[in-house]
Amino acid sequence: MSSLRAPGLRPFNESGYEILDHDLLTTGEVVIWSVDPLPPDIGATFTLESHGAMHEVQVEVLTTFKGGWSARCKLYGLIAG
Repeated sequence: MSSLRAPGLRPFNESGYEILDHDLLTTGEVVIWSVDPLPPDIGATFTLESHGAMHEVQVEVLTTFKGGWSARCKLYGLIAG
């Protein structure tokens, strides 16, 4: 078990990020979790592919915890799709 992972947290894939995008089309929200020690800033943007299109999302709420962070992001724009 990684020394960065707090007890009770599920493991991440090799990239260290998990994107929860099941609500993107209905609410325009995405949650990004990471074990990266450097969290994004509020207002930072991410580009992601979801539901067959490229989307840009912006961090609205950031939560940090021992060993990582979680960001709730809002749909900012559609790049291609």
